[in-house]
Amino acid sequence: MPIEVHRPKKDDVLKCVARFQDLNATDKGLPDQGIDGYHRMFRNVIGFQQPEGEESFSPIGDDAKPKVTHLKPGFGMAYVSARPGQGVMMHNHDTNETFVVMEGTWMFEWEGDEGDDHVILEEQDVVSFPPGIQRRFECQSARDGKDEGMILGVIGGDTPSAEFSPESVERLQAEGAWPDAAE
Repeated sequence: MPIEVHRPKKDDVLKCVARFQDLNATDKGLPDQGIDGYHRMFRNVIGFQQPEGEESFSPIGDDAKPKVTHLKPGFGMAYVSARPGQGVMMHNHDTNETFVVMEGTWMFEWEGDEGDDHVILEEQDVVSFPPGIQRRFECQSARDGKDEGMILGVIGGDTPSAEFSPESVERLQAEGAWPDAAE
C-alpha cells in the first residue's frame, strides 16, 4: 500500500522546527540533579511525556518542556550537557535509549554479567542501550575552550519510564532527595 502524501503549509512545518537557541534549559526535574556528581542540564526537543507511577520518572524529568509539542512521534529527543565529572546515577528504562556524543568525551557505564563495565566515547560516537540494562553516563571532558560536554539522547516511546537502581535510591534517600524522604 502506498504511503499517503501530504503537502503541508509552511507554518505547519515550522511548528516542527526546534532551534537549539530556542530550547528551554533546566537543571531540575529528577531527584539526583541536586547531588554533587549528578548535575546536568536538559534541553527537550520533542517527546518525554511524564509516565504514571510514584517511582517512575520521565528520563529527563518533568521540568524539561519540549519545544515541539503537537507531535507524538514514538520517541523522545533531548540534549544533555554537563561539566566533566557530572552525569546521572545508575538507572534503567523500559525502552531503548541511544546517545550521540555531540561535544567532549563521555563515559557510559552499565551493570554487566561480571560487574560494572564502561566505554569512553568521543564526538560523533553512538551507544544504544536496550530496555532493562542498568546504566549511567558521565561527562569526562569538554571541548577546548568550553566548560561542558553535550550528548543527544533519543529514547523510544511517547511516555518512556526511568527507574533508579536500588543503590541509587538508597543514596537519594540518604541525601534526602528521594520523593518519600520528606515524609
